[in-house]
Amino acid sequence: MTRTIKLSKNGHVKSNWKTAVILGMIFLLPSLLFAQSNQSVETSRNSHATLTVPQVDPSFTFLIFGDRTTGKPEEISILKDAVVDANRLAPDFVMNIGDMVQGYNATEQWLEQMKEYKAVMNGLKCPWFPAPGNHDLYAGRFAKELPKKQHEKEYEEHFGPLWYAFEHKNYWFIVLNTDEGNPETEEKSFNKPECQTMSGTQFDWLKSILNKAKDAEGIFVFQHHPRWLGENYGNDWDKVHKLFVETGKVKAVFAGHIHRMTYNEKDGIKYITLATTGGSLDRIDPAAGLIHEIHHVSVKKNEEPEITVLPVGTTLDVTAAPSGRNDNIPKADLPRKTETDKKSKEEKPLSATAL
Repeated sequence: MTRTIKLSKNGHVKSNWKTAVILGMIFLLPSLLFAQSNQSVETSRNSHATLTVPQVDPSFTFLIFGDRTTGKPEEISILKDAVVDANRLAPDFVMNIGDMVQGYNATEQWLEQMKEYKAVMNGLKCPWFPAPGNHDLYAGRFAKELPKKQHEKEYEEHFGPLWYAFEHKNYWFIVLNTDEGNPETEEKSFNKPECQTMSGTQFDWLKSILNKAKDAEGIFVFQHHPRWLGENYGNDWDKVHKLFVETGKVKAVFAGHIHRMTYNEKDGIKYITLATTGGSLDRIDPAAGLIHEIHHVSVKKNEEPEITVLPVGTTLDVTAAPSGRNDNIPKADLPRKTETDKKSKEEKPLSATAL
């Protein structure tokens, strides 16, 4: 559709209210759009420094919890501490990469463990989203009768779908099931490559979700087994990774199971495993990726997500801080200085490259 604007004899646009509105919007719109980012603080003081107020943008944060299983029964307290930490950090939501209940048992015991776990997690002040792990799905040798599909029915009844996705602030979050089992025998095992495959049904669903999310700012994926590590996990992940690369929107894939933090990057996609959030650890060794932790992810528009590891129990409620000057708090007893201490002060420190 074309529109003709009448000109006066001298070549100027003939004035009318419609033209005035259009021209007004042309000149005012940029200032309206960028006004927020140019705001400064209000003050009664005279200062040459400009303090710019951050512009309003759709930023958000979310947390990720690691494995709980094979830990001691009393280590459910670690999960409780993680919930306290989460509530203080106030994320938009919490993701979970599976192995929430001990499992490998009969339905009656499974239900008891499910209720215990959910009772703790429901203490969160935000929504939380689980991914199924082998402990959550396997009935195992301790069940009197091995039910078909094992604990899949109970899982979907009490935790959620085996795979699903949702959108939040133009980002997509995809949860996958890495324990569908052998497509021919339905055997479930994380030690056999033939059991670590993605069914055609789940793969077709994943393709449809990635297509739906093609205009998203980014995509995050959550699953229990780190299939990209290969070996017992086979090479079935190659087709999934290829799909992610073609999409061009997948920022990171998170998994657990191995109870150790790892980081890999391939074709611009971050592949990350979490350690534990109450699960069993051989030892506490942060340098080796062995620690009870949660991952904190900060997402800002047009920026790469910031992913930070937070040890469980390290947040502190401000009301726990001492009140007043507390002059009566005794000073720590420090050892008396020796000649060796004096010499060490005189020695030059090692350079950073020598450390």
